[in-house]
Amino acid sequence: MARPTRVGIYVRISKDRKGQELGIQRQEKACRELCERMGWGVLKVYPENDTSASTTSKRRRPAYTEMLRDAREGLIDGIVVYSIDRLTRRITELTHFLEEQKEHGFAFATTEGEDTATANGRMILTIKGAVAQQETERMSERVNNSLLQRREQGKPHAGGSRLFGFKEGSNLQEVEPGEVELIRLGYQILLDRGTPGDVARAWNERGARTPEAGTAWDIQKVKRVYRSERIGGIVSYKGQDIGDSIYPHPLTREEWENVQTILDSRATPARKGSGKRKHLYSGFLKCGHCGSTMRIQWATIQGRTFRRTACHSSQVGANGERGCGKVIRRLDWIEARINEVVEAALAKRRPQAQAAPSEDLSGEIKILEERIRALRNRWKDGGMDDEDYYDSLTYLRSDLQTLRTREAASVVRETRTETDALAVWKDEDMQNLERRRAIVASVIDHVEVFSVGRGRKKPPELDSIRIWPVGAEPDGSKG
Repeated sequence: MARPTRVGIYVRISKDRKGQELGIQRQEKACRELCERMGWGVLKVYPENDTSASTTSKRRRPAYTEMLRDAREGLIDGIVVYSIDRLTRRITELTHFLEEQKEHGFAFATTEGEDTATANGRMILTIKGAVAQQETERMSERVNNSLLQRREQGKPHAGGSRLFGFKEGSNLQEVEPGEVELIRLGYQILLDRGTPGDVARAWNERGARTPEAGTAWDIQKVKRVYRSERIGGIVSYKGQDIGDSIYPHPLTREEWENVQTILDSRATPARKGSGKRKHLYSGFLKCGHCGSTMRIQWATIQGRTFRRTACHSSQVGANGERGCGKVIRRLDWIEARINEVVEAALAKRRPQAQAAPSEDLSGEIKILEERIRALRNRWKDGGMDDEDYYDSLTYLRSDLQTLRTREAASVVRETRTETDALAVWKDEDMQNLERRRAIVASVIDHVEVFSVGRGRKKPPELDSIRIWPVGAEPDGSKG
């Protein structure tokens, strides 16, 4: 084989915390010295700084990909690396590289003297590649075992931006008293049938801002706070509940699980009456002719501004066809009639009887917690293998989580105060719109609206709308 004259040098370092690229500079110097001794001409250097080539890394290596592409296309006729583990730490990737070399005929050399021209040389190279992969996997195991040990000791992972409720730079070891007070206030709001939106308003009114960007709170940001296991002092590892943090945290584990029960109950598919709306009856009004959902909008005619509801051709009707556009009505009279029906239904309601005390699960929970502690002590003392320990721990944790979920649901049911629905209904503040729509959805399924024609009477006839209560069966009559 002729001496290559257009050699590509590939240099890579996994971690360069200071960003000085000293590691790849040393590799490049050694590779250039090798090329000079062998009389190979260097054309290009392919640097890959702060990039891992291990079996656990998911990051792409663009310089490596570019180098192989140039070799396939004949732009370079040789490749030189410092050592085989700089090229790759994956045995499958090394095998692919050697196949590419054989197919396209480019030269290959390392400063450690590997020979790919013979079968014996390729075998030795493959063995070195396997050793490099094994070392990477062993290193990963050591890191994972160290992390697991820290989690077992009750030390949570503290990476990422500052979490609301904890002090900046404390690694989740110190809480921020003022923010803890807000988190506990929000917890009580949620327990008393409040919404994440109510919590956001309460926090904003007290001048609180998000720790990341210093912006106002909204529903999603509040949910992210309460969904974080760290708020409840729960330490997890690879998605598994390991134990409780040894450091202070805003909520107890039980309180955090109560919040999850509340948030999960609100995460069901949206029904009429939910979602961000500007009008109380959006989504409830149906065209009496085609069945499509009617829009509510503001209109100005002859200098007078008012709300109206209209069947629109862009809406899909009950029969799958586009809206007919035949019905356009002022909303005020329709809204007043529906209000009367809702208020009459609420006036008939009676306070719910106090639910019977739920089963006491504290004893069963305590027994499982003691079994887990005993299991952990036995494992730490060398009394059982890792595999048996993790299998048993997973089984016990699953049972414990089931009991805690049942207990959380029970606590939520028992501690929620009975709210006067009629009082909530009469609060017409826009901040209360979501609750009022939920009340409507508990009374009314939908309202059919019919055209009243030209020369209509004032007020319109009562049968120009048909109100369908929740659970009503079609009877073919208006009313």
